Amino acid sequence: MKNFLRIQGRHKMLKRNEPNPCSSQGRLLRGVEDFAPLPSVAMRVMSLVADPDTCAADLESVLQGDVALVAAVLKLANSAFYGLRRQIDSLKHALLLLGKNEVQSIVLSQVLFQAFKVPDGEQKEIMVNVWKHSLECALAAECVADQCGDDGSVYFLGGMLHDIGKLVIVQKFLKEFEDLDHYGKLVELDSFEIELERLGCGHDELGSQLLNRWMFPVQLVQMVREHHDYSTIAECDRSSQIMILGNLLCKWRSLKDQDEPNKLEKEEAAFLSLLMDCGVDSNLIPDEEALSGLENAFRQRLEERAELLEMLQM
Repeated sequence: MKNFLRIQGRHKMLKRNEPNPCSSQGRLLRGVEDFAPLPSVAMRVMSLVADPDTCAADLESVLQGDVALVAAVLKLANSAFYGLRRQIDSLKHALLLLGKNEVQSIVLSQVLFQAFKVPDGEQKEIMVNVWKHSLECALAAECVADQCGDDGSVYFLGGMLHDIGKLVIVQKFLKEFEDLDHYGKLVELDSFEIELERLGCGHDELGSQLLNRWMFPVQLVQMVREHHDYSTIAECDRSSQIMILGNLLCKWRSLKDQDEPNKLEKEEAAFLSLLMDCGVDSNLIPDEEALSGLENAFRQRLEERAELLEMLQM
C-alpha cells in the first residue's frame, strides 16, 4: 500500500477547486484542441439514446447514411451471441434487436478509432491495450452499477471513455515519454505518477478536457475526471464512486489472472486492499462477500459479452 499512498498523495496536490493544471499549460490544452469536434452523427446518437422516447426509427434515420456504421451494426446483430437462425439484413431490425445502448457503443467506438488514428509499433500496442482495458472496465462498472441498483448503461459508456486521456498522451505528447514502451508496461498508479511528473497532470484531467471539448454530458466528464480519486471516494458523487470501483475491480481481476512466472503478486494484493478500502468508504462494497459476488458477476459478463468486446476492439 505504500506505493499507492505515495502516489495518491501526489494526486491530492491537484485539488479540484484549483485551476485545471492542464488548462494552465497552453501546449497541453492545444494538444487536446487539435482533435476535431465529435462527428455530428455521434452527437445525435448520444442525444437520442439519452431520450427515453427514442425509437428504432429515430436511430435508423440518423445512421442510414453512414455505410460503415450500418455495416458495424449489422455485423453485431448477426453475431453468434444473439444466436439467430436467419440473417438480419435490415438496419431497423438490427436496431430493435440490439437496443439503444449497444448501438451507442458501436458508434462511439468507430468514432474514436477515427479520432485516434492507430499507428504501428509500440504506440499501437499501448493504444490497443488501453482500449482493451477500457472495454473490460466498461463491463466491470456496469456490474458494480447493477449490484447497486443503478442503470448500468451510462457506466458502460463511462468505462469505455475513462482512460481516453492515455490515448491523448500517446498521440500528442510523445516527447515527454521517450521511454514510451516502459510507460505502457507500468502498473496503473506508477504510470499516473510519471504523467504528473512530466506533464503536470494525469490522463484523468486530459481525458475530461477532451470530453468537454466534445460536449459529452457533465456526468460522464466528471466520472472520467475523478476515476483516480481513491482517497476522497466518500466525498465523490455516486456515479464517480461506481466508476472508481469498476476500474479497480477490472485491474485487480487482470492482475489476479496473470499466470506468468513474474506475476505481480504485491500489486495484486495492493489493488485488492485498495478496492476493499474504497468499497467500504463508499458503502457500495461493504464486505468480502459482496466483493466475491461482484467478481463472479464480472467474470460471467466477460464470457457472455466476449464477442461484443472483440468487435469493439481497435
